[in-house]
Amino acid sequence: MNRGLYISATAMMANQRRLEAISNNLSNLNTTGFKKDVVLTESFPEVLLSKINDRPDFKPRMENEIGYETNGNIHRAHTDEGYFMVRTPNGISYVKDIRFIVDDEGYLKTFYKNEQDEYRTNGENYILDQNRNPIRGGGNIEGLLEGIVFHPNAKVIGTMSPGVKVKKVVTDFTQGEFLDTGGVFDLALKGSGFFKVQGEDGETYYTRDGSFTVNNIGELITSDGHRVMGSGGPIIINGDDVKITKDGRVLVDGNMVGSLDIVDLNNKEFLRKIGDNLYRMAEDVDAEEIPFNGELLQGFLENSNVDSIKEMVEMISLLRNFESCQKAIRVQDEMMDKSANEIGRV
Repeated sequence: MNRGLYISATAMMANQRRLEAISNNLSNLNTTGFKKDVVLTESFPEVLLSKINDRPDFKPRMENEIGYETNGNIHRAHTDEGYFMVRTPNGISYVKDIRFIVDDEGYLKTFYKNEQDEYRTNGENYILDQNRNPIRGGGNIEGLLEGIVFHPNAKVIGTMSPGVKVKKVVTDFTQGEFLDTGGVFDLALKGSGFFKVQGEDGETYYTRDGSFTVNNIGELITSDGHRVMGSGGPIIINGDDVKITKDGRVLVDGNMVGSLDIVDLNNKEFLRKIGDNLYRMAEDVDAEEIPFNGELLQGFLENSNVDSIKEMVEMISLLRNFESCQKAIRVQDEMMDKSANEIGRV
């Protein structure tokens, strides 16, 4: 196997996916309430490299001395002799350094932070013991880590990763700038939160796009015709003087006709875009709705949070990297051609 071809090819595939996300971000530069996508990549598992048909170097067995430190909930460990084993969706990875927290069930797992700066471990990787079973922490974590260091046989000379892959696409929910439109039904959310709307299928969806209007029976709807939900059902507007307060109460000719159902989500990392500027929760995940603590602004719309300059710079960088990977593949192909047609002849 020519590792250079695999590494270059996987890098090109990952860059292509990132270019697609950037292109989508730029195409929605002027879409009300649009939130940009960010593609996260990671390397494939580090696999062990062994000598073939060669006498292995003598390696005296060393004690499992590790470097270990903690910073709040975060644990870090390093080993010079041996490897830590980490279970990933693509197999076991052998690494010298690990960074993890202890999850709610006591397991040692890699992690990420959500927008509330909370540690999350769902979908992350387990630290394994020498029997390749997930381990639970408790008490002396450093001593526990010293006991799980894996020492391969003497033929192993190191590790190798076959390249990178796209881990997931995440949505950046940072606030966009506000546009003063003066429209009665133009609404913007200042702070983290979402309007709840009802689709034609009766399902509940979430949106940041507050460019609303009223249909022929007086229901407040989105620009695509989805009902905007109130705390007690659809909002019906029959009147001329419409005012919507900062907390979402809808007043028509001085009378309160309803209150917009605006919520925040404690697990918004599971929101998935479905088109029409709508989001819904990922399959088999329930929305963890929490009260909206921001303000609603009437007569304003929220612009996209896409920075066109940064996106263009990133696109140029990715295109150059893509070209470099193409050249690397061409070089590998020329080397293989020489090996097959010239070195073999000699």
